[in-house]
Amino acid sequence: MHNQRNEEHCSRFLWFRGFMRFQRRRDLTSHRGSSLDGRVEIFMVKKIIRSLIILSMPFLLMSIYTYIVTNRRTISTMTIINASIEKRVLTNTDHKTSRSHPQVYLRQSQPLPPQINGTLRLVFLSDTHGRHDQIPLPLPNGDVLFHLGDAAIRGNISDVKSLAKWLRENSFHKERIVIDGNHDQVLYNPHMDFMKEYDGVARVLKDEVVQIAEGKITVVGVSWKSCASEDYSAVSSNVKKLRNESQKGNIDIDLVLSHIHPYIKRGGNGWHGSRGLTEFVGDLNAPLHCFGHIHWTRGVRQTESGTTLVNCATTWNEPVVIDYDPCMRKVKMIHCPFPDEELENAILRNGYL
Repeated sequence: MHNQRNEEHCSRFLWFRGFMRFQRRRDLTSHRGSSLDGRVEIFMVKKIIRSLIILSMPFLLMSIYTYIVTNRRTISTMTIINASIEKRVLTNTDHKTSRSHPQVYLRQSQPLPPQINGTLRLVFLSDTHGRHDQIPLPLPNGDVLFHLGDAAIRGNISDVKSLAKWLRENSFHKERIVIDGNHDQVLYNPHMDFMKEYDGVARVLKDEVVQIAEGKITVVGVSWKSCASEDYSAVSSNVKKLRNESQKGNIDIDLVLSHIHPYIKRGGNGWHGSRGLTEFVGDLNAPLHCFGHIHWTRGVRQTESGTTLVNCATTWNEPVVIDYDPCMRKVKMIHCPFPDEELENAILRNGYL
């Protein structure tokens, strides 16, 4: 009996030990399977991350490139600010430098400097669009005052009449010159001439070449008709006619006036104007070209040939003042002020001398 019980205990023990071994093997197998599943999951996650990195590389490189370009532009902008906003002191003996780099004032906080000896002071307005009464008074003193078109807004002749009266009361310049813009006409009545409103107030130029300031400078005034049609043959023929009739022979053109803006390569949308006008001014070899039309690109540029381009739009700003040396045919000073808080954005948008 005792032996029988011992045998039962031994069999139960062996069975329990076999069961435990089986359970241990199953647990081990299960653990290995879960470990394998874990490794597969980690591998898939790594693969997904690697794919995302590869896909995002072009965007990352583009972001780095944009950041570098922006920083370089900012550095060049600050260089422009340091070199152009503050007054440039030039020597009279450095003719080449003075042709390329007139004194430029862009800060509204910088007062208009005294007129440079031996120069003519030219005052420019443009694109007033019936808001001429918002221009700060008194107007800057000068030898000649110019209005470069768009005195009206959408063909409102009362704006032109109001400007003519305003000029008579507030402009004490020796001469006044006016050209027309795209708003200075009535579309449904092309025979109506707004420019007659300036009779007795200002001289109107329509594809004409005149000598002003007692014959010291020669000015070409381009009409809106020529600008709109991109046909500058009429004004070119008048330039040739004046040169042929002149006893001095070839006459140098000092200043070109137009309402529309010229085309400048890499100048941005605000400077992609008339290619024909750019060629016309280049053929004349004029040191100075002043215009308006695009309000938000008011400012100063320069062509590779050395012509100074000035957008004189005064829709929200003060008049532009330029000191021009007629003997040397050089622009000496440009006062084209912006509000100080808007200046950096204006430079980034337009670029200046």
